Amino acid sequence: MVNNKRGDLQDMNIYIVFLILAIVFNAGANIFMKAGVMSEPVKLSDGIVQFVLSYLTNVKLMLGILFFGIALVFYTKALEKFNLSIAYPTMTSCGLLIVTLWSVFMFSERLSMLQICGLFLIVCGLWLVNFH
Repeated sequence: MVNNKRGDLQDMNIYIVFLILAIVFNAGANIFMKAGVMSEPVKLSDGIVQFVLSYLTNVKLMLGILFFGIALVFYTKALEKFNLSIAYPTMTSCGLLIVTLWSVFMFSERLSMLQICGLFLIVCGLWLVNFH
C-alpha cells in the first residue's frame, strides 16, 4: 500500500494558497475602494442616477468590487478544507494588518499607541486561534 501523506500535505498546501489569495484580494479590494473614494468621491447629492454612475465610472471602485469577487472565489475554496472558526478570523485579521500597514505607509494615516497595541493583540489572537 502506498503512503499518501505527501499527497495529503500537497492537497492541504493548495488550500493554504487559496486562503492567502483570499486574504490578499480582500485586502486589495478594501485598498482600491479607499483609493477610489479618495480620488473621486461618490456623489450622493446629485440624485440616484449620478450616484450609480459615480460608482460605475470610478475604475478604482470597480477594481475593488472585482477584487472582492475574486477573494470570494478563493475563500470559498479555502473553506472546503479549513474550519470556518479558523479561516474567518485568519482572513479578517491578516486583512486588517495588510490594510492598516498600507493605510499608514501609502495613505499617510496615523495610528495611536492604543491602536498599535490593539494590532499587537490581534496578532497574538491570530497565533492562538491557529495554534494546534
